Amino acid sequence: MKQILLILFVIVLSGGCNNYKRKEVHRQDVSAQIRMKKEKFDFSFTPQVKHAKGFSIEVKNGFKEITVYNPWKKDIVLKKYILISQECEVPDDIPENVFYVKTPVKSVALFSNSHIGSFAELGLLDKIVGLTRANRIYNNNLQSRFNKGSLPNLGGAHNTNLDIEKIVELAPELIILSALNEVKAGETHLNKIGFNMAYALNWMESTPLGRAEWIKFIAAFFNKDLEANNFFENVESRYVKLQKMAGKLEKKSSVVMGWSYSGVWYVPGGRNYMVNYLRDAGANYFLLADTTRGSIPMSVESVMDHCSEADIWLSPGQSKSLKEIENADHIYTQFKAYRNGDVYNIYKLLSLSGGSDWWETAPIRPDLVLKDLIKVFHPEILPQDTTYFISKLQ
Repeated sequence: MKQILLILFVIVLSGGCNNYKRKEVHRQDVSAQIRMKKEKFDFSFTPQVKHAKGFSIEVKNGFKEITVYNPWKKDIVLKKYILISQECEVPDDIPENVFYVKTPVKSVALFSNSHIGSFAELGLLDKIVGLTRANRIYNNNLQSRFNKGSLPNLGGAHNTNLDIEKIVELAPELIILSALNEVKAGETHLNKIGFNMAYALNWMESTPLGRAEWIKFIAAFFNKDLEANNFFENVESRYVKLQKMAGKLEKKSSVVMGWSYSGVWYVPGGRNYMVNYLRDAGANYFLLADTTRGSIPMSVESVMDHCSEADIWLSPGQSKSLKEIENADHIYTQFKAYRNGDVYNIYKLLSLSGGSDWWETAPIRPDLVLKDLIKVFHPEILPQDTTYFISKLQ
């Protein structure tokens, strides 16, 4: 069955606009190779990327060019996307790292739940025909479709165990995924048989606003640039206002973050996006001066040495109660934050299947996250407000 579907899919591709051969990567500007026979796409709005470092958008003569940069290799382009209208024709010869995509895209498969919020905000949930970890969704619309059997699960976390046969059957016009530091075999196979793979690397951004701005990347494939820009500007304005308010505060709560996994506590480095949240919310953290973007492995004892007297404990793994923390290891009860009951986690909005809205909506709503943190660190500032994503463990 799998072979039959694959053959049919290749036949369909051979007769349509995706009929092309891939060549080796060329270093010259890809736009010089474009040979479109029709130029009917009128772009009335040019999106500007202000905070995100991982991608850029340019509007050229009848098309949009999106460049996604390799976050692990400085000044190296990971992929380029040439967005054209449905009336345009796709060239026969296309470089290895370039994808031509006809817009607006009519169907998409998601390989990361972190992009669900963008689709919900832009009114594009109906374009999603399948996604990985579909059994762990928070969004009510998608959860209902999954429960009814109309939204298939396409694989596990981090693009593992991809259901290639189902993906071929669905034939989405675009696959949006988050690349890790290596390309999985399933991704390579989907690329080779002709799928357009859009690498949305919002998770590699070091600032909350940089992460949120990737909504513009997704919007570009659906001609929703203006809507995404207006949404982001509102989020940015609210975020900056909250940031300035917190910056005037003299009293700063100290914070310990994270959890120990098999004896190793991965603490976020000083340039990690979560630490930038702490910085903007007016909190003290023992690695604020550090320059690490990722996480730093430490022993539990070392974390205790630095943070045992921290006022607040944030994100203690999967724990949803103080009792769970105590049962995991008695050493955790030695933290001042635990003794005082000042422990908070990100699971206030949780579906029955275990899906958390933190992973779906928080990436595009850093203003709400910052407001939550200010409420936790400085409860006197926003006395009438309640938190949205974060809750205090009981």
